[in-house]
Amino acid sequence: MVTDLKSQLKTCLTEGLFLILTDIDLHLLAKDNRFNHVFRRRMSFLTGKAPFKIIVGSHEVECRPGFRLYMHTTCMPHEVPDEVAAYTSMVNFYQDRSGIEAELLDRFIRLEKTRVQDERTNLAQEKIANMERLALLEDQMLNLLASDTRLLNNLAVTKKLADMKKQFDETQDSQQKIEVSEAAIRRNCEQFRTIATRAAVLFDASRHMREINSCYQISFDQFLAVFDAAIKHSERASTDTVVDRLTYSAYMTTARSLFERDKLLFALLVSMELEDSEGRLGPGEREFIISPTFASTVMSTMGYGVGSDARANARKPFDWMLDDQYHNLQVLAVYYQWFQDAFDKLPKDGREMPWRTLCENDKPELAALPDKMDDYYTPMQRYCVIRALRSDRIMHASSNFVSKVLGKKYAGEIPLDLPGVLRQSTPQTPIILLYTSESDLAETLFTEFAAKKQEACQVVYLSSGSPQEERRVRRAMAKAAEEGHWLLLHNAHNALHFLQTLDTTLQEKKLPADSNFRLWVSAQPHPKLPIHLLQHAIKVVVDTPMMMRDHMVRSMQWIEPETLKTSTRPEWPAVLHNLFMVHGALRLRARFGRGGWNRPGDMIFGNNELQEGLRLVLDEFSDTTSTDMPGTPGKGIAWTALRYMLTEVIYGSYVSDEYDQQTLSAMVDYWMGPNAMKKEFEVPRLKHKIPAAFFANYIRYNSLVQALEQIPNFFLDVPEACNMHSFTETLLGDDQYIFTRLNSVYDIMPSSPTLSHVVSPRPPTPYAGPPLTTISATSSLPLVVNRGVFATQTYAALKNRKEQELYELSTTLLTKVPRAWGKEYIADRIKKLGGATAFNVFIQREVEALMKLIGEVRRSLNAIKSAADTVEGLPLGDQLSKDYLTVADDLYHYRTPELWCRLGGDAVPPPTWNPAQWLTDLTNRHAHFEKLLSQGREKFPAYWPGAFFQPRALFGLLKSESVKNFTDKYGYVEPLMFQTEITARDKDHLRDPPNEGMFVFGLYLWGCTWEKTTSELLDTPPKSGPSTLPVIHVTCVPQSDKLTDPVKAAETYQCPCYISRTNCREPVLTLDVRHDGITATRWSLRGLAGTLRPF
Repeated sequence: MVTDLKSQLKTCLTEGLFLILTDIDLHLLAKDNRFNHVFRRRMSFLTGKAPFKIIVGSHEVECRPGFRLYMHTTCMPHEVPDEVAAYTSMVNFYQDRSGIEAELLDRFIRLEKTRVQDERTNLAQEKIANMERLALLEDQMLNLLASDTRLLNNLAVTKKLADMKKQFDETQDSQQKIEVSEAAIRRNCEQFRTIATRAAVLFDASRHMREINSCYQISFDQFLAVFDAAIKHSERASTDTVVDRLTYSAYMTTARSLFERDKLLFALLVSMELEDSEGRLGPGEREFIISPTFASTVMSTMGYGVGSDARANARKPFDWMLDDQYHNLQVLAVYYQWFQDAFDKLPKDGREMPWRTLCENDKPELAALPDKMDDYYTPMQRYCVIRALRSDRIMHASSNFVSKVLGKKYAGEIPLDLPGVLRQSTPQTPIILLYTSESDLAETLFTEFAAKKQEACQVVYLSSGSPQEERRVRRAMAKAAEEGHWLLLHNAHNALHFLQTLDTTLQEKKLPADSNFRLWVSAQPHPKLPIHLLQHAIKVVVDTPMMMRDHMVRSMQWIEPETLKTSTRPEWPAVLHNLFMVHGALRLRARFGRGGWNRPGDMIFGNNELQEGLRLVLDEFSDTTSTDMPGTPGKGIAWTALRYMLTEVIYGSYVSDEYDQQTLSAMVDYWMGPNAMKKEFEVPRLKHKIPAAFFANYIRYNSLVQALEQIPNFFLDVPEACNMHSFTETLLGDDQYIFTRLNSVYDIMPSSPTLSHVVSPRPPTPYAGPPLTTISATSSLPLVVNRGVFATQTYAALKNRKEQELYELSTTLLTKVPRAWGKEYIADRIKKLGGATAFNVFIQREVEALMKLIGEVRRSLNAIKSAADTVEGLPLGDQLSKDYLTVADDLYHYRTPELWCRLGGDAVPPPTWNPAQWLTDLTNRHAHFEKLLSQGREKFPAYWPGAFFQPRALFGLLKSESVKNFTDKYGYVEPLMFQTEITARDKDHLRDPPNEGMFVFGLYLWGCTWEKTTSELLDTPPKSGPSTLPVIHVTCVPQSDKLTDPVKAAETYQCPCYISRTNCREPVLTLDVRHDGITATRWSLRGLAGTLRPF
C-alpha cells in the first residue's frame, strides 16, 4: 500500500495529473516525508509554467505545474494540523439539517410510497418532455417569423404557424396541469414531513456528539440503515407510530455507543432540538439552561431586554428567597416575555406560599408551578423556571424534561441489547465493544453470548501490534470467516496500525466469509481509532453503569431467572438487592474521590468482584448447602463468615489503606446482616427501602427488574446512599461535565433563529486553566471545576469580567505580601530562644522556607510590575522569564500562580483560591511564626499545624521528646501513641502551654460536626464545608495505657487527620473522637476525617 501510494504520487507529479487521497489521517500526513516538499512547493504548482524538480522521499522527481493534490478527511477543520493547514485550502462539506430533511423525505417516498414516487417520476418525465417541446415549438415559431415569407400572402405558412401556436398553448396547458398534480403530490408528501424532520434532528444530534468524544462517529450511511429499517412497512401504521419507532430505533442506536456520562447529554440535546423543530423553543432558552448568567449576556447582545429596567431593579420580595434564585428569576423576566407576567405578580398577596413551597420542595422538578403555569408553559419553559430556582436539582430536572419530551423510557438505563446488535450486523460489519477499564467484562459478554447462541467463538488477544501479531490475527480471521465462527479481537487499541486496514479487508470481501461469521472488536476509547472503521462498525459500550439505579437494574438483568429459585429462604431476594447495593455504594464512594475513599483509585470495583460476591451468596443460601429448614430466616447462615469473605477477600484484597479497610468493613456489616434483610429496613435520611416486590409470596423475575426500574433517576446517587453526609466534598460534578460539554456542542452547530453565536462567532480558542463556569453554586470548587471544558460560556464570563491591569494588580498584591526577615535576624532570634536545639533547628528551617516563598512572591510581583510599567511598550514575553510569564497569566485570570503553590509546602491553599485570599493566608502563617520566634517554645501557648511546611515533623518532635522523657523516668522503652483530647477552649483564651504535650488549633472535621458544649460528635452534617474544632491537647502515652476501658474503646473512633483533602493521604495524627452509646463504626461509615486546612 505504501509502495503503491509513492509510485502513484511520482506518476502524477511527472505527468501533471490530479491525485485524490481519500480518508486520510492528516496527523500522519503532516509527518510523511513524501509530501513535505510537495506542500512547500505549493506556489510553484500554482504559478509555474515550466517543469521543475523536487525531492519525494529520498528521490528527485521532475514535476509538471499541472499537478494538483486533493485530500479527503473526516476530521473537522479546527482539527487540521498547522503543518497541513498552512499549505492547503480547506473546504468544509457540511449538509445542514434542512438539506438532510429534504433528502430523507425523498427517500421515504421512494421506499415506502412507490405509487406516489412513480407518479412523481412520470410527471417529472412528462414535464421535461413538455419543456423540450415548448422550447422546440418556440424556436420553430421564431424561425418562421424571422423568415422572408409574407404571412398575409401565404396561407400555408399562416396555417402552419397557427397549428404551432395551438400546439404551444396545449403544451402550456399540459404543464399547468402537471404543476397542479405536482402540488397535490407535494401536499400529499407533506403529511410525511414529520418523519423526515424527526430523522434529520436525530442524525444532526448524533453526528455532533463527536465533539465530545472522537469515538462517537456516525456516518450518513449508518443512519440510513437505521432509517430504512424503522420506516419499513409504514403503510401498516400511522405517521405517529412510524415517528415513535424511528425515534426509539435511532436514539437507542446512538445511545448504546455512548459512555454513561454522555447519555443524558445526548438525551438533552435531542430533546431540545426536537422542541426547537416543533416551534416550542425560543431564543436564549438553551443558554439559560446552561447558565442564566450566560443567557443574560447572549440575550442582551442580541438586543433583548430593552425597556425592562423596572424588572431588573426590582427588590427581592421575600427574605427567605436566596439572592441567586431571585437574580435568575429577574433574568427570565427581563429577557423572556413569557415569564414577565408571572414575575410581575410575584410580590402580590397570596403568591408567597406557592413560590416558597416550590423552592423548598424536596423534588421541585415534579412539583406544580405557581399560578397554574403548567397549563400553558412548554416543557422547556418549565425547565427554565426549575433551573432558575433550584440549580442543585438540575440533573433531576433534566431527566424530567427528557421524560416530558421523549418519554420515560429515554430517561432510564439503556439496555445492553446484544441480540439486537447481532441482527443489525453482517459478516462485513464489525461489532466494536467499547470499554474504559473492564476488559474482562467485554470478553465475558462475548463468550457468554456466543454460548447462548450456540456459536463457536475464538478470542485473539492483541498487545503489541507487531507484524507477527498482525499475521496471526489475519490467519485467525481467515479461518473464522471460512468456518463461520465468531472472532473477538481483544484489546484492539493496542494494534492501531492493523485497525487501519481492517475495514478495507472486510468491505472488499477479501475473506471468503460464511454468513454466520461475525467479527467482534473490543477496545478502549482512543483518539487514533480509525474514523472510517468507527463510521462503518456497530459500536456498543459495555461498561458497568456507575449510576446506582442503572447499576442495580443491569446487575439484576445479568443474573438468570433460575437464580431466584436457588434458595427458598424468604430473605434470598433481599440478599441479592443488598449485594448489588453494597457493590454500587462502594463504586459511588469512589466517584466522590477523596471525599469517599483515601485512595479512590483502588476502590473502582468491576463486574468480576460482583460475580464473585454473587457466587459466594449463592453457595451460602443454596437449599442444597443450607443446614437449616427452608423458610426459617436468619438461622443457618454464617453471616460473619459471609461478611469476612466480602470484606477481606473479594473486595478487601484491593484495599491498601487501613482507614479504607475500616470503612469497607463497616459498609459490608451495615448491608449484609439479618436486620438489613427486613422489609422495614430503611437507609437513614435517604428513605430508601428494599422494594416490596422482593418480599412477595411468589417472586417473579420481571417484577424485581421493574421494581428497580421504578427507582427515580439520581435518587440513589447521593452521599446518603453510601452512608455519608452531603458536604462540599461529596460532589459528583456531573452537572459541570454535562452542561459545559452541551455548550461546546452548540458552539459548533450552525446558527438558527433560536441559536445565536453573537458572543463568539466561532468556537473560541481555550486558555490554560480550569474553565470559569456558573453552572451551579459548586462550579468553582476544586473537585468540580476541572470536570468542565472550555466553551463560549467561559468565554462570555471572561469577556464580562472587569479587565484588570497587571500593573495595578501587582501593585495591590505587593501591599499584601508580608515582610521578609534576613538570615541574621532569624539566627539572632534562634540564638535567644536557646540555640541549636532540635525544636529550634526545625523552626529555623520552617522560617527559612517561608522566607524563600515570600521572597519569590515579591520578586515575581516586582518583575511583573516593572514589565507592565515599561514605556517602550515591549511585549511581556520579551521582558519576563517563562516562570514569571506563567505567574502573570495566572494572576490575570484570577488564579493563584502555580509557582507560588509549589514553594508553599503541603499545606498551601489550592490554585483556585483568589491571589488576594492566598496572600492573606500567607500573612497569617507569617504572623504565627513571628509570634513563635518572639515567645519561644517555653511560652508559646498553642500551635497552628497548618502554618508549617512539614507539620508531621512538629508531631514527630513531640513524640521523640516523650520517648526520651519516658525512658529517663522509667528506665525502659515502651511504644508510645498520640492521645488527643478535644477541649472546649478557644485559642484566644490560652495564655500558657500545657505541662505535658502541646495545644494545637485550626483543625477541621469533615463528615460530622463537633458539639463544643458536650464534647461529642453529632451525626448531622455541616451545611457547607467542614466544621471547626476547638483547641486540641495532644500528648503521648504508652500503648498499654491508652483506652483501657473496653466500652470507651468500642465507642472511640481513631479519626485520621490529614494535611488537607487535596493532599496526599498519609495522616499526620489520629484524633480520639466519640459519642456515648454509639460504636465507632458509625463514624467509619461517614468517612469521618480531620484536616489541618479547610480545603
